[in-house]
Amino acid sequence: MHLHLPKPLHGWRAFVGEVGIIVIGVLIALGAEQFVESGHRRLEAIQADDSIRNELAFNLGRLQSRSTIHSCVDRRIGEIQSLLDRAADNADIVTPRWIGRPQTWAFASSQWQAESQAGRAALVDPRKLSAYAVMYARMEDLAGEMTLEQTDWAKLRTLEHLRRLEPAEAFELNTILQDARYRDWRLALVTTQLFTMANSFGIHATHNSTPASASVCLPITTSRAQANRLSVWPFGEP
Repeated sequence: MHLHLPKPLHGWRAFVGEVGIIVIGVLIALGAEQFVESGHRRLEAIQADDSIRNELAFNLGRLQSRSTIHSCVDRRIGEIQSLLDRAADNADIVTPRWIGRPQTWAFASSQWQAESQAGRAALVDPRKLSAYAVMYARMEDLAGEMTLEQTDWAKLRTLEHLRRLEPAEAFELNTILQDARYRDWRLALVTTQLFTMANSFGIHATHNSTPASASVCLPITTSRAQANRLSVWPFGEP
């Protein structure tokens, strides 16, 4: 018995050619699909990068506003220190009319969290992504420092109601003042580091539209009524 293989209608050569065309077509389709997917991922990476950079620029604008009052904070700390030093020789003090407080700022991180949770942040260049993570972590740290700083200054404002400082009170207020001094120093140091890092990646601070309180910049002789009139807050200062 002889087996006869079916022959293609137009011959084996034509058949192989047709199969080859089909295979090439499939490969082209797969390549095109991969090209489109690659392009889509590149676009997502660019969008994620832009979103994160814009949020960091917003936060840098707030840090820049904080930096503008650093000299005021430093001066007020010096004034309070002089008052406490004089109390060591004479418990009767010249009561400051106004202590004030540094402005505190909140930092945004919603875009960073959204891009990270959606997996798009992972598409960003690893070197940049690592730097962004460090910057957000340091900003979160600074936000915590500013929150604690407010407690220090709330305690220092008790000086507005004292006429006399006993040694124990002077010691406690000195401890609080040194804590406030350190926090202000650390805020200035880390802010400088953040701006250096941001500049290396071409991220520049955007304008901070939130009004800044000049509370700590007002003279120590300012009355509370006058300070409240000058406040950017409708309900005055604490």
